Amino acid sequence: MSLMKRHIGRRVAGIGVGVALMVLGLQAPAYAVAPTATAVSPTSGPAGCVVVVTGTNFKNPSVTNVTFGATAATFTIQSDTELWTTVPGGAFGATTITINNGSPPNAVIAFTRTDPTVSAGGCAPTVTSYTPTCGLAGAEVVIAGTNLLRSDDGTGAFVLFAPAYAVAALHSNAATETPTSLDIFVPTGAADGPIRVATFNNTIGSGAALGATIFQVPPPDCVAATGHTRAITLKLKKSGKASGVVSSTETTPFTACVNAVPVKIQKKKKGGGWKTAASATTSDTGSYSAKTKGKPGKYRALAPATTVGTPAADCLKAKSATRTIK
Repeated sequence: MSLMKRHIGRRVAGIGVGVALMVLGLQAPAYAVAPTATAVSPTSGPAGCVVVVTGTNFKNPSVTNVTFGATAATFTIQSDTELWTTVPGGAFGATTITINNGSPPNAVIAFTRTDPTVSAGGCAPTVTSYTPTCGLAGAEVVIAGTNLLRSDDGTGAFVLFAPAYAVAALHSNAATETPTSLDIFVPTGAADGPIRVATFNNTIGSGAALGATIFQVPPPDCVAATGHTRAITLKLKKSGKASGVVSSTETTPFTACVNAVPVKIQKKKKGGGWKTAASATTSDTGSYSAKTKGKPGKYRALAPATTVGTPAADCLKAKSATRTIK
């Protein structure tokens, strides 16, 4: 038998063995690793408290169930190293959180379930700041604090404004909120007073908290933010390619102000003023590119002021520093 025939015969035999193993279900299982739990925050709280568990292998494979003692709990996997879960009802006192992804051993970490009529444990929400500290109805406000979720799917705390603390504010994007940050709109009828948040109940000092700062409605009690600030970068090549990024410059970026933004690349005219040399539209991440003629001179990039969202939010004009092609 020739060398080539023997080689082909071995390949065919190998393929046949692989097919047979697949048919018989004898293929090696997918690589799986047991989860670990290294920290939990808070370490105590009542039913309804949202707990953040950090560890490893929450997606390798994905966690299939979480229990507090013997009681199943709802949960969402934020990443391979972070999981949010809501404390279910059950007996008060020391217990354990058990996390199972089907690959033993399970991850286990201590937790204490409290009686909310006696103690909120470590789960009482706090409000440390809001930005800005004043604004009309429809203005966007970012609230910073701790324990600001009321369910593990990322649903933010109920946010209420003076005078009656009866009307909840509309969340800007609840899906992006975290235990330490809420993004809301000032409701119609709001008045001067601290902002109130409520999670597992509406009792101040337990499941609710008041900010230490007075939120003022409306201006001119203070100078409110006039809109979301933006920046734009510009890179130029002699080939005529212009590119850059429109970004939100706020502490908590307002991403709607960087998506689908019309951008103008302008060239300085000899007699003064500017002439548009190219136009582009940003991607959902704020990047853009355009083709100019690449002629020598000074160039700049502009992103005009726009209004987006419901309620309407103002995105301020962004103007880049000039760049020169020699």
